[in-house]
Amino acid sequence: MTIMTPGMQEAGLLARLAGLGYQEVTLDSLEAIASEHPHTLVMLSDDPVKYPEVMDNVVIVPEVLKALPAGSFFPVYANLAESKAIAKKYGVIKFPALVFLRGTDYVGLIGGLMDWPDIVHAFASKLKATTQRPPSVGIPVVTEQKGC
Repeated sequence: MTIMTPGMQEAGLLARLAGLGYQEVTLDSLEAIASEHPHTLVMLSDDPVKYPEVMDNVVIVPEVLKALPAGSFFPVYANLAESKAIAKKYGVIKFPALVFLRGTDYVGLIGGLMDWPDIVHAFASKLKATTQRPPSVGIPVVTEQKGC
């Protein structure tokens, strides 16, 4: 019996996405890649052992894309380390996460899993949504203490 380690789970997840023809991105390469496409879908993951639902996204996203007009989104994915870096840029706090871009501009995100009709509707609405500023995960407040 083989026990799946986190590294083996991540390798399987990334191999599946690569096998679908999706392109792997990093925080540094994302902007250049997104600038070449009208709509980019960025798939972000976390530890599949700790958060098994990230493996569901590998099955769900391709099916949702099949339900939309061909070429609606250019799907890309990031490995776990890069997912965390990209997540920080876009204010993602829940995984699995899907970040939607129009060119290099932020449109929105889906954090976690959704029921089928809801996720198909959410994807379709991102095609028409206006761009916006990415949400922030917050800025730490530092207070200065004076006196004794």
